[in-house]
Amino acid sequence: MDYAQISSHEAGQQALIHATSEVHQLRQTISAMREQLESLRFIEQQKAQQSVASANEEICQLRATVQALRDEMERQKAKYEDALLSGQNTARCEVRLLQLTILELRERLEWPGPPERRV
Repeated sequence: MDYAQISSHEAGQQALIHATSEVHQLRQTISAMREQLESLRFIEQQKAQQSVASANEEICQLRATVQALRDEMERQKAKYEDALLSGQNTARCEVRLLQLTILELRERLEWPGPPERRV
């Protein structure tokens, strides 16, 4: 019986050693998986931050483009308005010259004879 008790005791010890070893391996596996999970979370967080930074940079570029287009439109508008005013002024001057020419021609028609006799 002593032999059976020792053998049973050894079997219990080996089972305990095996169980302890398995628990240790499982803990190591859990620890490694946690590290991998944290690493993946960190990588995903970096990717998300890079995406947000890239989107913000694109937004800034688009805003700058919009502002540049607005500025160019304002310059074109001012240029058009200046050209329009210049054209209107030229037309007014021409109209005034034509009116003066008409007046002069009327005077010539109303005062027959050479222009030097008119005083």
